[in-house]
Amino acid sequence: MIRRMLVSVALSTTFFALQTEAHSEEISLPGLTQKVEVAYDAYLIPHVTARTWEDAARALGYLHAGERPLQMEFFRRMASGTLAEILGPDQLTSDLRMRQLQIRRSTQAWFDSGEVPPRFRAELEAYAAGVNARMSEGLPEMVQALGIQPAPWTPVDSIVFSKYMAWDQSGTEDDLWFGMIVEKMGIEASEALWPLERPYEVPTVRQQANRPSGKQARLEPVPDIAKACLVALERWDGAGWLGRGGAFGSNNWAIDGSKTKSGKPILCSDPHLGFSLPSIWYTAIITVGKETVAGAMFPTAPFIVIGHNMNLGWGITNMQADSVDYFIETVDGQEPQKYLHRGEWKRMERVREEIGVRGAAPHIAEIDYTVHGPVINREWRVISMQWNGFGRSRDGLTIWGLNRAKNLGEALAALDELASPPLNMVYADVEGNIMIHPCGALPLRGRGQGRVPMDGASGDYDWQGFIPRDELPLALNPPEHFVASANGRPHPLGYPHYVGWMWDPSYRTRRIHDMLSGAGEMTLAKMESIQFDAYDKAAESFLPVFLAAMKNVDLEKTHAQALLHAVSQWDHVASGATPGPMIWQEWLSHYRSAVWDDEWAAHGIEKLGGSWGFTGDNRREPMLEVLEFLTREMPDAPWFDDRATPEREGRDTIVRRAFANAANALQQRFGEDLAALAWDKINILRIGALTQIEEHARIGGPVPGAGFTVNPGSEGGHVGGGASWRMIVDFGSPLTSEGVYPGGQSGDPASPHYDDQMKLWATGQYLPLIHPDNDLPARTLAFTP
Repeated sequence: MIRRMLVSVALSTTFFALQTEAHSEEISLPGLTQKVEVAYDAYLIPHVTARTWEDAARALGYLHAGERPLQMEFFRRMASGTLAEILGPDQLTSDLRMRQLQIRRSTQAWFDSGEVPPRFRAELEAYAAGVNARMSEGLPEMVQALGIQPAPWTPVDSIVFSKYMAWDQSGTEDDLWFGMIVEKMGIEASEALWPLERPYEVPTVRQQANRPSGKQARLEPVPDIAKACLVALERWDGAGWLGRGGAFGSNNWAIDGSKTKSGKPILCSDPHLGFSLPSIWYTAIITVGKETVAGAMFPTAPFIVIGHNMNLGWGITNMQADSVDYFIETVDGQEPQKYLHRGEWKRMERVREEIGVRGAAPHIAEIDYTVHGPVINREWRVISMQWNGFGRSRDGLTIWGLNRAKNLGEALAALDELASPPLNMVYADVEGNIMIHPCGALPLRGRGQGRVPMDGASGDYDWQGFIPRDELPLALNPPEHFVASANGRPHPLGYPHYVGWMWDPSYRTRRIHDMLSGAGEMTLAKMESIQFDAYDKAAESFLPVFLAAMKNVDLEKTHAQALLHAVSQWDHVASGATPGPMIWQEWLSHYRSAVWDDEWAAHGIEKLGGSWGFTGDNRREPMLEVLEFLTREMPDAPWFDDRATPEREGRDTIVRRAFANAANALQQRFGEDLAALAWDKINILRIGALTQIEEHARIGGPVPGAGFTVNPGSEGGHVGGGASWRMIVDFGSPLTSEGVYPGGQSGDPASPHYDDQMKLWATGQYLPLIHPDNDLPARTLAFTP
């Protein structure tokens, strides 16, 4: 994509980034009220000291534009639906989706309204002025190579990217896929294999007081929609996701002072996203007067997204709630712009979008909207989509409010502004409080679960608003003395509202609970080991059954015997030179296929690539906990029978067959030398570049962990996603907080700060977020009015 535009740029090309040698510099930045001082550490992480938040924002805009100009241009265009204008027709699908979602239109409408707090507006305007001041000094060659002159940065450019990330982390086509599954397999089988309440799962909020128990919503599919669902799925899935590639969920937790050496809470957060260079994150410390906030921010706005101030801190995981629904619309056969809703024929609203295309005429898109949202398909059946992020939203105020919050009440008020994406927000403070609050705009549906396309004509399935804020799941200072989430069920059993079903497999959650339940005298160093934990809870659950099924099996091939012996000796830790993780993951993969592939063929279901939910671990298969339950508890379950054979197979037969297939696959890929299966030779950090130029990619060394571990690795190849930012804060001494991400502060491949945190990250090391006064900076910079 971008590679075609930049391949002519020499590798020695540099952005107009600030020099990083140890020295002092003074720069005039008009609009400041007073001088702003910037002290850089050895990793180009700035500590910005200013008189006002507006001054700090102006300086940060200048810094971001100096280090990440190409990334900033790409991010705002991706969110605004204008990538094809510089990259050509290949980006039309992505641009059209952004126009259908009205990401830019709705963001602009909110900013133009009278609903924006003046201070918030002032800080974004100051940030934009800082960006433009930097860009006016001259464009870097990598931006020039695109043949464009970037438009001036605006406040809307800052918040439009946040809204894009809301879609990236909440948008889903899974209703279309699951609707096809339900039609082919029937309701009973579908609910058995994708139950709303899974075996073995541990809810994020385990107890919630004063909540009435509710009745589960029913699955109410519309008949004869499988063809339309498949067409819509293939078309709607044509645009990729920024943050999901190679990612395996996220973790966050907090423990109270009864479990720490300091006697105060410790908070940890590591959101998992797909990796790229430069990173999506930029680390900064901002001091205004007596207030300091530190952590990771997007290089598009002046706010810390995950971090802490001196009173409190917060971390984020994706709730993965069901905040998108699809509706089967009934249209007039003579006038396709008319659709039936609640007994009335209504006319669709049509919006005309002109999308610029490099090297071609502009593309004119006429997007139709029903009361539910944009029409995304007209083949076989008309399908529209509804998302909780449509329209004006105040989501940007959540992070801004957390940056400024001084106590629990102010933090909760900030969280009440969040609509999309729904998030599990973990919190801790110097007063000793810990909290986890799954929050956001969670739809209240009239009928149905919302996990299959629903009838749009009757109005019975329309959203009735959102779950009241005071009824959202909440755990505050629980008796367990810790709170944690890892993209699992956010609420306790019996919660009265349908929230979703696309949770990640529960193995990370179970492992985190194992480690925190017995924790005591915890410190930063001990928390580092938990964030970096590579114990595979899924292997612990499945492998004993697998190995028992292999007893007394006569393996003719010496290589197969060696594989079985190696995996039987493995301690379930995906780290080091052991071949265990590779053997186990290959065995599990073939086992899953052996159990389910014949079912798809028997029911006439096209086997699609990809995965449902937000992690590749799910594949296009039933929930892993369901397979685990069948494997451990129901060895003669009919699902183990291979429909393609006349015999009646049970679990053990399938396990043995899967091992034979896995052994053959491993031999073909790696040969017969088990040393080639060493995990530290396979699970290697490799991060591609935004430019898509191969020489701009970087290798970061071996990484512990696999698909189901707290620290995620790969499933047998390069590590291209995972813990995009690791942060730990001990509120016994907030100044000792630490963090790291796989990348570097600079977007320039020639800079030493392009990738200087990668090896630290890969080996479980951290950087201090806030340096003590006697830790001399690598260089200083002063902005003057």
